[in-house]
Amino acid sequence: MEKMRDLRDLLIHELADLRSAEEQIIEAMPQMIGKAHNPQLRQSLEQHLQITHGQLARLEQAQRMLGDHNADDNRSGLLANLFGSGTHCKGMEGLIDEGQKVMGEDMNPEVMDAAIISCAQKIEHYEICGYGTARAFARQLGLTEVERLLEQTLDEEHQADELLTSMALNSVNLMAETSGGASGNTSYNKL
Repeated sequence: MEKMRDLRDLLIHELADLRSAEEQIIEAMPQMIGKAHNPQLRQSLEQHLQITHGQLARLEQAQRMLGDHNADDNRSGLLANLFGSGTHCKGMEGLIDEGQKVMGEDMNPEVMDAAIISCAQKIEHYEICGYGTARAFARQLGLTEVERLLEQTLDEEHQADELLTSMALNSVNLMAETSGGASGNTSYNKL
């Protein structure tokens, strides 16, 4: 990685890190969706996966606007990892790994849904932090179009977090609490 000389360089680095995070989320989300039992949770995760594709496209657009010549090579995929190029978000990697460990446990379906929300909210909070920081950098630099792109994604991340909180507090956590030994006998038709 080249030396970061100023706030613009730091913003470029932050965008590359966020891009890697979004790419990892896109790769990991189908497993989370597959483990979800609550139909509302599953649908929300599926919708957010589609939104995440749009967020990735906006990040790529912002990178191009900043003249990031590595934007197209910044993928965190196999070749980038093999040849040491590109940025790989280790923070997101850790959150996803931890989530996969939790979801690998033997749980009642209702408890699994609560665990999925917990894992998803940790990811959302990481993204809120990253997008908020990058937006502040863009604002300081007077990059209004980049700021607007980041603000749009930040708003989507806040909405996703609020939806997950609402599902947890209004139904999923209660179902997990009362599932006891029911082993999946609780019906989500009550929602």
